[in-house]
Amino acid sequence: MTMYDSIRHDVEEFVNSNFPKASEDEKTRFSTTLVEEFDAVLGTLNAHTDEPQLRDALRTLKKLQEHLVFLPVDKTSHDFGFICKEKYKELLRDELQQSSTYQEVGESIDDVLERHRDFNKSHKFVHTDNLPYLYGIPKLHKPEPRMRYIAGVSEKGNVEKKDEQKDRDEKGRDKKRMKTRASTTPAHQEASGLLKLVLATLRSKDEAAFSQTGIRRFFVVESVDDVAVHIKTNYARLRKKAPRTFDFKEMYTKIPQKQIVDYVMSAVAEAFEYMKSEKGANVEAQRAKHRFEFGKPDESNTTSYNVEEIRALVSFIVGNTFVTNGGTCYQQVSGIPMGGNASPDLANLYCYWCEKQYIDGLVAKGLQEEARNHADSVRFIDDFLTWGVRPPPEDIYGMEYGETSKGVDDVVFLGMRIRMERNDKTDFIRMSVLDKGEEFPWNPIKYTHVESTVPRNTGTSIFKGALIRAARICNNMPDLKVEVMKVYYRLRNRGFSGRELRRTFDTFVAQTYGKYELDARVLSRFHHFVGKAYDEGRPTNEEKPYISIRTPQPPDGSPKHPPGRTSPQSTSPHKSEPTSTTHPATKPTNPPGRNGITNIRNSCFFAASVQFLARRTSFRLQLANLTHLDTNQQMVQRLFTDFDAGQNIHGTMATLRSLVFNTTADDSAHRDVHELLTWIRSCVTGDDDDQATVTYSRLTTCTICKESSRASPASEPFLMLELKNREKPYTESVEDLIKKVQNKRATKVDDFPCSTCNKKTVGSTKEDYTFPKQMDVLLQRAQLSKKTREEIKIPARTPIRQTILIGEDSYTVKGFIIHTGRATAGHYYTVLKEDDEWVCYDDQQVSVLSWEECARRFTTNGYVISLEKA
Repeated sequence: MTMYDSIRHDVEEFVNSNFPKASEDEKTRFSTTLVEEFDAVLGTLNAHTDEPQLRDALRTLKKLQEHLVFLPVDKTSHDFGFICKEKYKELLRDELQQSSTYQEVGESIDDVLERHRDFNKSHKFVHTDNLPYLYGIPKLHKPEPRMRYIAGVSEKGNVEKKDEQKDRDEKGRDKKRMKTRASTTPAHQEASGLLKLVLATLRSKDEAAFSQTGIRRFFVVESVDDVAVHIKTNYARLRKKAPRTFDFKEMYTKIPQKQIVDYVMSAVAEAFEYMKSEKGANVEAQRAKHRFEFGKPDESNTTSYNVEEIRALVSFIVGNTFVTNGGTCYQQVSGIPMGGNASPDLANLYCYWCEKQYIDGLVAKGLQEEARNHADSVRFIDDFLTWGVRPPPEDIYGMEYGETSKGVDDVVFLGMRIRMERNDKTDFIRMSVLDKGEEFPWNPIKYTHVESTVPRNTGTSIFKGALIRAARICNNMPDLKVEVMKVYYRLRNRGFSGRELRRTFDTFVAQTYGKYELDARVLSRFHHFVGKAYDEGRPTNEEKPYISIRTPQPPDGSPKHPPGRTSPQSTSPHKSEPTSTTHPATKPTNPPGRNGITNIRNSCFFAASVQFLARRTSFRLQLANLTHLDTNQQMVQRLFTDFDAGQNIHGTMATLRSLVFNTTADDSAHRDVHELLTWIRSCVTGDDDDQATVTYSRLTTCTICKESSRASPASEPFLMLELKNREKPYTESVEDLIKKVQNKRATKVDDFPCSTCNKKTVGSTKEDYTFPKQMDVLLQRAQLSKKTREEIKIPARTPIRQTILIGEDSYTVKGFIIHTGRATAGHYYTVLKEDDEWVCYDDQQVSVLSWEECARRFTTNGYVISLEKA
């Protein structure tokens, strides 16, 4: 399909989808006009007299292609290398004719394709008359540059004519461009899905055995995320060991072809036997939509495989790898093809069986402890990470490998750098992201340019992916800061908008990261380092030591900041949130008479609680009228007295913190505003504060005589509003949540002792609420995850209005507390209504917000609300 055909096709799709009621003549006329406009623009671009550089560049590239070959560079797809055309031919010729990997065959290309056609037809695969060709890409990040050879396919001979006709509609237009395929591609795709199912089954089997014996036989990991989670989960044990990395040399082309089918099928048979024992019957691998799963034999399922059918598929793939270069057909007689869909799965299963045999051999010899030493080893295809041991011997695999560790206690694995920092007191595993581009002798093009043909939102997608990757890998703040800021500045240098990138950062921190298994120690201060440098898109002087793109060497501690400049670590999380364009978000900070509280040792929850209660008239009156004060009441009274006078209250806060949570003042664990507010209010007002506590009593009704019995009333300091943990975020206003509490359905009660019936009957009970004049409402945003058994934050949207109708009473919002971050780590700040202004108290920073900005922040992160009856 040419460029003009593609444009015409896209224009017609646009017109049909956006103007469905227009007549066919109108659609055709409009489409033709748009296509003509595109043609005019493209013609001007190709022949414009003001662009001589463009014509000269194209002319120069065509001239260069007479003597050079343009090749993508391995590990950096945005860069291209050049190689002499004759030298490139020589290298390909040597790989095909001089190496032991390929062998010229006597049969013709047509004979090979005919055999493949018969196999595809017998398995109901779509056949393509096309054989791969061999090409090479340079590996320039190695000390000695060499080529990586890949079996690829071209569009020439991609599909048969009868298939081309099927891909055209009644007007002769291309419906969809066919993907490039080879005659063995369908078999590779089918085998890949089946072998992935086998790998997942073997992983489940090994996990069950490992939990009982502590011996692991399955070392395969799917990504660096699995490795990071494994290290963080077993941190206490691994920090006493030394990490080592190893790499197989030319794995794909060196796997012994004689053993690969037998080893892979032995692993397949093991998976089938395990599922047979689990399900208690014979099983088959059956296709379910876009994946395979094990199930009982079903004749109605036309796509199912037993062990022998999988063997036939694997044997066909291994024994029918052909490439054609220069009209000559070559067969791969050693290893498996690099570039095949099933090749990574074949390699993983082959190595799995080798490793299983080795571990079983150790156990058989009574060397259980030596076998357990391999429990932390992981392998990603041809890369090994071990802890204090070497991988199984080379003769077990039939391939050579070498150690790639940089040095003692410093290794790189899958783009993750692992350093062991040891001293007299402790051992620390420092995990950070390593940029592969730093291994090249030049600065590679890491990301696409904003003015290229990719969508403009590509930059934000790249940045979000980098945030997730960095937060999953890093377990310390300096390295996390280095990685995030490196990606940010690189994208800025590629022309992407700093505002869009900052908005992506804010959205990720405020809403997204709760869904991912991220390191809590990192995320507790994750967005505190977004400083003013982001506004201008360049690092500050104190940040420059962190932003050395070539060889980052962050210091051990936090950078020192000059007087008068806010440290990035102390920046409040909500300051970087996007603000409304209609209503200005803030006025000048620290208005007269409004004092902030400096955050020291994770004290934001305490500062938010003090600000929340300090300006409540009823609470301050009760505090002032206290007599015969006990120790706790004296400390609370001293706290608010010193706060009113503008004195330092951190000593009092530290003492109260130890009283409330029974911890030392230096404790940095995450604390909840709910616990602190409840304790302070109970000290001052007691448990029966009629003006501020929510009272409820259970009213039980007999289903026979309809007589009711009311239990003794109980009180709670907060009205609890429960949020649902759903897969997707949902919206439910605060007013609707309160109505749910009032209109909660009655529940059934068995063995209700009815005084009228003089016997135990079935009753129905319902809670009857009485709301006070001054009421605090708590949104239960935290919930225990059934999967991880950790608290997670529910991403529900809870819109709020300034006036809320509860029954027949009208309540006015007087303030609320916001919590940003995760359920177990985050930041608190308070927003209160004072003199018809909404004032935000965020630690030491005080600012005035518009109501629209307040409501927007509360919708996603609101936690506690203060309501007062009108």
